[in-house]
Amino acid sequence: MKYLIHKLPISLEDFSAMLPEMNEKPEGAVATCVLALGMAALNDSIASDVLHAMNAEISLGSIVLAKSQLRSKPYLIRSYFNGSTPENGYSLPEKLEIKLTTNKYSGSEDQGKIKFFIACSGADSPRPVTVKKRSDGTWYAHEWSSLVVGIRSPV
Repeated sequence: MKYLIHKLPISLEDFSAMLPEMNEKPEGAVATCVLALGMAALNDSIASDVLHAMNAEISLGSIVLAKSQLRSKPYLIRSYFNGSTPENGYSLPEKLEIKLTTNKYSGSEDQGKIKFFIACSGADSPRPVTVKKRSDGTWYAHEWSSLVVGIRSPV
């Protein structure tokens, strides 16, 4: 399945305004995770706030991991958008789309937990992201640490 992101948030306020609609669906929670990490890569000073907006219960260890990985590879998160490649420096395409898959062990909406695999142009296999459903019915990215591990360097 593909998930289309209509616009990139440019501030914490923009990002926070997008969350309610995007987090209505589990696929949207994966997209908010990619956007939060992308914003963290571009602006270290708002990284903690954006990651807390994505998941208020995020651990300090997860924030430190994201910031340290993204500081050294700010292009990393752009590899999750269809059309970005190492050859084009992981340039963002005009159409902001991510490709997600699941398997028979991924879980389901009824179970309140789903493991998605997001295509990564800088790696040989998709990266897992687990989302969970909150008591209010919204979804959030629970486990996403594989999104910030190494990829091929841009050309």
